[in-house]
Amino acid sequence: MATRCRYWTGLLLATLSLALTPGLATAALPRAASLTLCADQYLLGLAAPDQIVAVSADARDPRQSLFAAEAAAYPAHRGSSEELIALRAEVVLTDRWMPLQTAARLDRLGVRVVSIPLPNTWDDIASATRSIAAALGRPEQGELRVAEMQARLAALAVKNAQRHGPEPLAAYFLPDGASAGSGTFIDTVLQAAGTRNQATELGLRGWGGLDLERLVDVRPDLLVLGFFDQGGESRRMAFARHPVFRRLLAQRPVIAVPDRYWSCSGWFLAEAATYIAAHLPADPDPLPTGADIGKP
Repeated sequence: MATRCRYWTGLLLATLSLALTPGLATAALPRAASLTLCADQYLLGLAAPDQIVAVSADARDPRQSLFAAEAAAYPAHRGSSEELIALRAEVVLTDRWMPLQTAARLDRLGVRVVSIPLPNTWDDIASATRSIAAALGRPEQGELRVAEMQARLAALAVKNAQRHGPEPLAAYFLPDGASAGSGTFIDTVLQAAGTRNQATELGLRGWGGLDLERLVDVRPDLLVLGFFDQGGESRRMAFARHPVFRRLLAQRPVIAVPDRYWSCSGWFLAEAATYIAAHLPADPDPLPTGADIGKP
């Protein structure tokens, strides 16, 4: 009888302990933090809320971060290894821009550093998403995000198939005049949105520049701009202020994609493609001749 009593007493205490332990569902998940804006997107989009201990300062900026509202619930750190150790982080997400000495210090202290790649195709994005979700102990969330992405892409494929006429020629630019050709995630997004990438058709592979002289010779149907809303008077914005470029902006439909949709390469790029597709002109007007582009 005494043995049976001790059994039921122990079972009752264990049950009460389970019921009163907060966050038990995520107790086995590693405590995780992110070091960069790109890492913030992966952490906030894949991790369980209870396992997140900190995000970068950029995570709360609604212009740059797709998960700015979610980020407001967590402390922001300055990126030092000391802070992350004090937060008892067990997994830290980062990318190629993380200082090597910080990564090495964390590794020596037993913190797992997971570097996010820069995948350029939808298949590679799906693979990276699954891999990082697994590192966070959340493979099911990785599958959910991949399914989200694939559903958006399927919807875009249907929409593109229903479009009349040839795919419009899109010229993509950053504020410094840089563009992106084949083999980049920008090219992947532009194709999914139902456009042809001007840089790719001009033979550009990877990231590079399209100078103003070449702008005069080509006739894009529309311009797709990335990160122009940062503004300012820095040298980085010099191309955006050039009079020839400003006249081209006035003569062509412009799609300025919000920074938060493609702060880096991830499943959320399907939202960038959806945004572009939703803003495509129905029937672009003929562009003036190349010589006319350079005239007021």
